[in-house]
Amino acid sequence: MCFLLFYTSLVSFCTPLCANYCTFAAVFENFQFNNLILLFTMKKILSIFVAMMLCLPMMQGAIKVHTIGDSTMAEYDESTTDKRGWGMYLGSFFDPAFVTVNNRGKSGADTRGFYTGAAYWPSVKSQMSEGDYLIIQFAHNDEGTVTYGMDNLEYAAYCAANGLPAPSDARGTNPQTTYREMLGHFIDEARALGVTPILVGPICRAYFQGNDIRRNGQHDLGDKFSKIENGVLYENQSLPAGDSTMSYVKAMKVVATEKKVPFIDLTEETRQLYLSYGETQCLSLLFCEGDKTHTNAMGGNLIARAAAQLLKNAGVLAEYITIPTDISANPNAIEIGDTYCGVVQNKEFLLTGYGLEPASGTVALTATANLQISLDKENYASTANANYNGGSMFQKVYVRANYTTGGEQLDTIFVTSGKHVVAVPVSANAISLDGGAAVSASWAINARPIPAAVVEGPISAAFTMSNMMAADTKSDFTDGDETGITMVRLHNSDATGAKIAWPGGEIDENANRYLDFAVTAPASAEVRITGISMDITAHSTSTMCYHINTGFGDGFTNVHTIAEKVNMTNLAISHLAFTPTLTIPAGETLHVRVLPWHNYADAKSGKYIALRNVVISGQAFETQPTGIESQQLKANSRKFIKNGQLFIIRDGKTYTIMGLPIK
Repeated sequence: MCFLLFYTSLVSFCTPLCANYCTFAAVFENFQFNNLILLFTMKKILSIFVAMMLCLPMMQGAIKVHTIGDSTMAEYDESTTDKRGWGMYLGSFFDPAFVTVNNRGKSGADTRGFYTGAAYWPSVKSQMSEGDYLIIQFAHNDEGTVTYGMDNLEYAAYCAANGLPAPSDARGTNPQTTYREMLGHFIDEARALGVTPILVGPICRAYFQGNDIRRNGQHDLGDKFSKIENGVLYENQSLPAGDSTMSYVKAMKVVATEKKVPFIDLTEETRQLYLSYGETQCLSLLFCEGDKTHTNAMGGNLIARAAAQLLKNAGVLAEYITIPTDISANPNAIEIGDTYCGVVQNKEFLLTGYGLEPASGTVALTATANLQISLDKENYASTANANYNGGSMFQKVYVRANYTTGGEQLDTIFVTSGKHVVAVPVSANAISLDGGAAVSASWAINARPIPAAVVEGPISAAFTMSNMMAADTKSDFTDGDETGITMVRLHNSDATGAKIAWPGGEIDENANRYLDFAVTAPASAEVRITGISMDITAHSTSTMCYHINTGFGDGFTNVHTIAEKVNMTNLAISHLAFTPTLTIPAGETLHVRVLPWHNYADAKSGKYIALRNVVISGQAFETQPTGIESQQLKANSRKFIKNGQLFIIRDGKTYTIMGLPIK
């Protein structure tokens, strides 16, 4: 009752200030920025009752747009790599009150691998509800790496019949057979769940040829492909320019027509985008350094913007799509999720604007208590100023969040340009590390066979390899000024452990080739991982690459990339150290996987990766029973701010309270 009286009094106090008290932007426009202290005072008042908020249902649950595809769409950690999949930015072009994006793009995935992988398509289906949408973009990895344009199972059968080593890379489909079949499976199974499927043409690779993009850059392998006919393998085959038999995009269009689903030609749209920049500017501004496939933040953002416009033009969720012309933040909200107290979390967002008036100006940024911001990733403070010219703005803003107390946290970054104000909410659930028992697992990897882990605390640990083998030891590695260091060299192998060449043409991880370090929590305690570290290098090559991924259980679910390196320095040891937020539930297993590949056009043998001193550490906490209601609340709720108003989506319904910035 006291809460209701206080709420009513506060509303009565705020109403004269603004006719629509729920809209922060309207209030803010009536104040100069130097009066921000008044708003922060009101924020403190609201924080008294936010924990007691009584919310009124507004509307039915938000529509989910699920995106499935490959690395060009996938999520990436801002502190790990400069790669940015376009799926990371798509959600900012939808009205968050009605539409959320569940980006499930997977690095290295082709259609069959995604369909059959327990952690991928079955997992996505479990997240779908009637009325949702499914965006499907594949082709990059369907083209194959060992043989081009062939079904990998067909090639594996050919190898078995002819006494050749089985291919270690399970990727590759033929555009007219398996590729179309797999797209059909996604469509049919989505429809069976009441979900609307949409086919999206794969983004182009930036393979310039004069004033155009090469044929294979547009996912047509007509200039070079392989095939098996009557038990004979034919390589380096070609087709006339007008023959689209080996075009994955044309095959996708055929499926769209047959299945009567929308087709969004993002292939042609990205072709036009790249050409508008020209080769030099396109590669330097839109793509990662030395990479013609994976986009950086600017490229990912522009492609997401193009995809949203194409969806709107096609009438797909058009009423919920906004293509902003003023300064906007992308993403428009930062959800850190679980984080440990005292462990810094690094995030980022983009400030973008097109056709701005005036054509030049300064944008002021201010962050609340737990945040610091930077424009150069070096100098962090609670405020910053960003300039723009030529009517356009593209500015990356780096965010550091550090929480000293546990519990739900909600901070805000205010972006002000004249009277235009954008509020970027930053939410987190801070978890205390007080009172835990130290645990660790350490692998020296200094001899063959690989010694077992040294374990401290109530955990168990194991090391396994898949399509990798320990070849030998060498003593010519260096660590700064120290030379003559001994390490074990690890090489690509077949399923039996026999050494085979690294495939040519690999540009990404092979999910079946890895070094796996596993830690299992005891049945009576959860383990909060606070550190993962290792020494890593390459031998006899400067074109060895790797991802380091974390995942859980036998199905390797909830995959997260914590490190990436393209083209390692030969023999020079790098020291890697990470402070993740990873909680291993009681009795469950965390896997840390190193997935190497050799970035070279031709197949090569005698190229190695080497590791030592792999350590996974953390703290164990006895499990405490929690109420079902509180567990469901955490799993099924989400916050966002629109026009300064706080919304909470919980159990499929959206709720609101008075919308000043609230912590």
